[in-house]
Amino acid sequence: MNQALGGYSNWIFPTYAPERNSFVGPGAWNLDLAVSKRFYIWKEASIELRAEGFDLLNHHNLYVQQGLANAASYYSSNPEILASKGGVNGATSEERRFGQLPAKIDF
Repeated sequence: MNQALGGYSNWIFPTYAPERNSFVGPGAWNLDLAVSKRFYIWKEASIELRAEGFDLLNHHNLYVQQGLANAASYYSSNPEILASKGGVNGATSEERRFGQLPAKIDF
């Protein structure tokens, strides 16, 4: 491309670029389960009891959080990317299974 006409001279030829979806990261496992039962108190009212479990397999999903690339080795021939266990928006480093027992009254 001609730079005088507003083009770029350092673009990548499509034949030399990596294929689409060619980078594959580690697999992620997530299994959640919910069981509910509704009991009718009278004609217009009912109560629903639920049992919910999250991350039942207790499998740690490793991924790169924002800002964890080592900047010193980023431009070297062996860039270093630090993987860590993720939490809720990266706020905690512990991933664990947990459950809850909610109840809902409808009328």
